[in-house]
Amino acid sequence: MGSTPTAPTGLLLPDRHPVAVSGVPLPHRPRFTPLGGIVSVSPHADQRGHEALLSETFGSVDWLSSANDEFRFGKADEELKGITLSVPDDAFPASRAPVSWLDTPPTEGSLRSLRPENFDAPPATLRWTAPGGDLLLCAYDTPSAAPRELLRLRVARDLDLVFADGSYAGWILAHPAAHLAHPGGTPAEHEPPAELIRAMGVFFDLFVEPKIDHMQDGDPELLGEIDALLTGLAPLADDPGASVLRDRVAEFRESWFE
Repeated sequence: MGSTPTAPTGLLLPDRHPVAVSGVPLPHRPRFTPLGGIVSVSPHADQRGHEALLSETFGSVDWLSSANDEFRFGKADEELKGITLSVPDDAFPASRAPVSWLDTPPTEGSLRSLRPENFDAPPATLRWTAPGGDLLLCAYDTPSAAPRELLRLRVARDLDLVFADGSYAGWILAHPAAHLAHPGGTPAEHEPPAELIRAMGVFFDLFVEPKIDHMQDGDPELLGEIDALLTGLAPLADDPGASVLRDRVAEFRESWFE
């Protein structure tokens, strides 16, 4: 577990929107939907519930005209109520592991908006996954190896927002296999089997640019890797998380290779 913040800390979300550390982490579990690449922490899972959340909150929103991550704050108390984050398709160079972020211990807490108005929040542009796939890190730029003032704020179970020198720099989801969920669904209650965690690592290594572009061109070698991933997931037919990953990969294969 992370430590507890001793006092509010002035920070900036994208669009220079001011926030402060406040309260306790969100009680909702993250939901990770692969191939579509969404991590959501919200009291609502379906579209109607999401629309209700938007009506009760302000902040950033993913409209058709602007691809934003969503940070939603209550109109009544200005406290963080929900987050939706997009997973980028581009990865850091393999040699640039984000050591400074990984070495920063998490601090438990939440956020309070200091300005009750909407703002833009472009998604992170790069991702990094730990060997084996048990940690997903997304950022706007490759994290610097130079010492910086870093805050790794744990706003929900296994989900940290990272601020560098007071400005939002990206986020970290630990144990993504534990949070797999279909759109509108919920993650499994039990810990994921080791085979699913390994398959998650294969998935992250496979579905990344420029491989995704090559898949669109019908690359037969990558088709073989997709089929190998599906074969490896077959023995986990009764595991809900494995079913999410298998179904999403199978849908992708059918759309692009058949």
